[in-house]
This record gives sequence, C-alpha cells and structure tokens, in this order.
Amino acid sequence: MTTINRPLLLFALLLTALGAISATAQPQALGVEGQALIGEPKGRPLSGEELERVTNEVSSLMRCPVCQGLSVADSPTPSAVAMKEEVRQFLAAGYTETQILTYFEQSYGEFIRLEPKAKGFNLLVWILPIAGLLAGLALVMRRVKQPAATEAQDDAPTTVDPDLEVYLEQVRREVSS
Repeated sequence: MTTINRPLLLFALLLTALGAISATAQPQALGVEGQALIGEPKGRPLSGEELERVTNEVSSLMRCPVCQGLSVADSPTPSAVAMKEEVRQFLAAGYTETQILTYFEQSYGEFIRLEPKAKGFNLLVWILPIAGLLAGLALVMRRVKQPAATEAQDDAPTTVDPDLEVYLEQVRREVSS
C-alpha cells in the first residue's frame, strides 16, 4: 500500500480550491481602485460565440507577460490563460475593449500592448519604418539615375597626358592584332 504525502495532498487541494474560486470570481470585485480606474461597464454584456470571438480579439491585442513574443490569446502559459479568463469575465460583465486595455495597462504598463499607442515617443515606432523605407527608395532612385549621368560624361572627349598617349596607342595596336 502506498503512503500519501499529506502536506502535498493538502497543498494540491488548496490550489484546486483557489483555482475554482478564481474561475468563478466576477470582475465586479475590482476593488475601489480598479473600479475608480475603469468605472462602470460601458458596453453590453456578451455571451456565447460572440463572447468567445471578442475575448480572442481583445486578448490578441495584449502581450503575454511571460513569453513576450506571443499574444495572450496565443500563449499557453498559466498567466496568459488567467488573463484571457479575466478578459472573458470583463466582457461578460459589459466592459469595453478600451476599459479592459486600460485596466491591464495600469497593472502591467503600456508594455502589455502588442501594438504601442501612436503618440509621444511611441510615434517613432510608427514613423521610423516608413521614413527608412522612403530613404532607401530615394537612395535606390539616386543610384539608378547616377550611371546614366556617368555614361554621358564618358562620351565626352577627355584629354590624355601626351606621354601616356604613346603607350595607349601601342596597347591598342597589340590588342587589335
């Protein structure tokens, strides 16, 4: 007969109970600070397929705090799964996408957004790639036009050192024969 490690069993039961409690918790339990931050729900409560679709849409806008390369919607980590469940609860209670993102930004900072807001210093993230593309295009266009200008200069008569002219004439004769 195997012996059961009682402390380990109690710990597992406690974790299971906490998971069940957090899964049934409603986002209305935001606390005074959270409620003051995002206020009352401004949207309509969602359910069914629409709830799942919008949950995935909102979760895909947020970065997983563990993986950082994946969205909350795509990440399998426990923290991302918990965040996605929070998003689902917020939407079921009638909170809007903006309210939900504001709530998570206050908890994790603006880092939580996969796409930074296009304002302030973050505006560089949106402008620099376009500016780089335009600069590269201008450089390519300049290089394409440059050989044409060089060919026109090659057609113009050039003056050659008289001592060099004798040598060049000798090379031309040897090449042609």
